[in-house]
Amino acid sequence: MAELKNELVWSHSRARTFSGCLRAYWFTYYGSWGGWSADAPAASRAAYVQKKLTTRAMWTGTVVHGAAEAAIRRLASGATLDLEGGVRGTLQRAKEDIEGSASGAWLQRPAKRTGFREHYYGETVEPAAWDAALAEIERQVRGLHENKVFRRIAQVPERVMEVEELRRFHVGNAEVYASLDVLMADGAGGVVIIDWKTGEAHSDEVIAAQLGVYGIYVTQELGVPTDRVKAMHVNLRHGTQTLHPVGPAEIDAAREEIEASVAAMRALLTDIPRNTANMDAYPTVPEGDARCRYCSFRRSCEREIG
Repeated sequence: MAELKNELVWSHSRARTFSGCLRAYWFTYYGSWGGWSADAPAASRAAYVQKKLTTRAMWTGTVVHGAAEAAIRRLASGATLDLEGGVRGTLQRAKEDIEGSASGAWLQRPAKRTGFREHYYGETVEPAAWDAALAEIERQVRGLHENKVFRRIAQVPERVMEVEELRRFHVGNAEVYASLDVLMADGAGGVVIIDWKTGEAHSDEVIAAQLGVYGIYVTQELGVPTDRVKAMHVNLRHGTQTLHPVGPAEIDAAREEIEASVAAMRALLTDIPRNTANMDAYPTVPEGDARCRYCSFRRSCEREIG
């Protein structure tokens, strides 16, 4: 097997991390590199484990997205949906996530299993909070099946083009990752990009920027004319859906954002071709910054609050 190479591939999540604490960015993409190996240095292993941590809120979104992906793949394959069976299976796996994290069993395979930041750092979480998270997952999965966008997909499953496929492509001299929740043919030579959201607050500006990147992908890589692209943000928590324009202006803005973001990331590297980075070039936030309390890397960063 070829040796894995640490490459700078832009994504929205990478850009968001870079715009926050630079030391957390370094731990995410450099300090944790190789930490999956059995003979990894202790510091790399610790950072790798911390990189894999999630929170109840983040995990709720991951579980609901997984349920949506499974349901749409099932529709696209011609199978019949089983809502009750899907809900039972989703909740069973979610409960196993909680139990495996609480017991520490997840540490045996942190890349494949779920570890909660709350358990790792010994934070007090009342049982009712876990019950509430499970109830929210069930509510959103049931709401998905009642959502009019999902119901439309169920009517024309043959138009499903992609579901959560990780794509890699070039934008200028940068490489980019993008994964569309759902890409549908509209039946008239165009496409509809569907983006599920599960959280409380998502700004239109952030959503538009993300959809602009998806617009680059479908126009550049799939050859869809820019005037035949539609995008829809569907919030499963609130049961709302919003159309967003994805035309030349949005696509050009996304290109400019990617190029500027990659240039800023490269500017801090010690060796751009090799994508190597010195931790000292990525400063921490000031002592006492509130963000440290919620950071996955506060142990590696020696900002853990006892």
